[in-house]
Amino acid sequence: MNPEPSVFTGGGRLILGGVLAFLVGGIALVVGGVAHGRDAFYAYLSAYAWLVSLLIGGLIFLMIVHAMDAKWPVALRRVVEGVTGVLPLAVIGFIPIAIGVSTIYPWTSPSTIHEHEVQRLVEHKLPYLNTPSFFVRAFLYFGVWLGISYFLRRWSLRGDWDPAVTDKPRFRVLSALGLPPVALAFTFAGVDWLMSLTPAWYSTMFGVYWFAGGFLGALALLVLATYGVQRSGMLTRIGSSHYYALGRLLLAFTIFWAYIAFFQFFLIWITNKPHEASFYAPRMKEFASLSILVAAGRFVVPFFALLPYRVKQQPATLAPIALWILVMHWVDMEWLVMPSVRAEGPIVHWVDVAALVCVGGAALAFGTFRLRGRPIVPKNDPSLEAAFRYGSV
Repeated sequence: MNPEPSVFTGGGRLILGGVLAFLVGGIALVVGGVAHGRDAFYAYLSAYAWLVSLLIGGLIFLMIVHAMDAKWPVALRRVVEGVTGVLPLAVIGFIPIAIGVSTIYPWTSPSTIHEHEVQRLVEHKLPYLNTPSFFVRAFLYFGVWLGISYFLRRWSLRGDWDPAVTDKPRFRVLSALGLPPVALAFTFAGVDWLMSLTPAWYSTMFGVYWFAGGFLGALALLVLATYGVQRSGMLTRIGSSHYYALGRLLLAFTIFWAYIAFFQFFLIWITNKPHEASFYAPRMKEFASLSILVAAGRFVVPFFALLPYRVKQQPATLAPIALWILVMHWVDMEWLVMPSVRAEGPIVHWVDVAALVCVGGAALAFGTFRLRGRPIVPKNDPSLEAAFRYGSV
């Protein structure tokens, strides 16, 4: 029995819209670079970190599902694979950061740092924070992410015409063994690409902070993608129970993100060491309004919005909340990046929006293109029927 035979053949408008957004955003970003110098590199880094965290968050969700042999996410698995299918584009997207590494990161020129104590702390980290090792580690990160996502996606797609490939143990083994290196690569990428913007500062919780935000954003993206595919006439057997399961995860990881964010701030505030407070000082002064927006937008608003039972059941009410979470995740990336380049603001510049439109448009077009012509569900997966019946009596 083939309960959901639809092949994803649409998406032409999404691809066209994504390409146009990429071109318009890219041109605006180049113009912004000419007019505002290095601001464009930081704007791009913010958008790029937003995208990569969503992609790796989606990969981790996919691996957890396989490792647990969870049944209900099988109905949504091809959508998640559509998200992780954008990862090759992220490798190409790293090129602007590689070109601008000396412009973006102050540890590439520690002698230009004026404060003696800060300079000493930075020089102490140079065995790790140096350009060759920065590129080597980035190569390893992408190697881990691409390798695991490639095999999970390849086996899943081959299973559409060869039922023998849907053998569960291979998915479980690769996912269970691959989760630690994927998570470690995710953590260290956050350290390299974001935390090192303030090279004298460090936090052992920063990698978890970036993971929590990225995983939450990936769940929000999954809600939006599933809702969009369903509205196009596919995934017709996805019901309120599936959305409720996603809504519960959104609520849980909203709380988890807030827990990590608060205790990272609390521990640094209570110790009150100058080199540790250097990260929060501008964010509590010049960028105080952005800090309030991040706290309210990433926790307060979605927390209370997701509390009602009915809201999590209905995609028409859950999707706007998911969109809000995605936007606030980008605002969070702005909060992490922009105080390093704009000591006195503005908080959000039009160049930042251009970078987001460019990166988001490219990802939308590429992800949709790679999904076209594929069955929208893993047809021969033995758990598919149980996945569609999830929550039914």
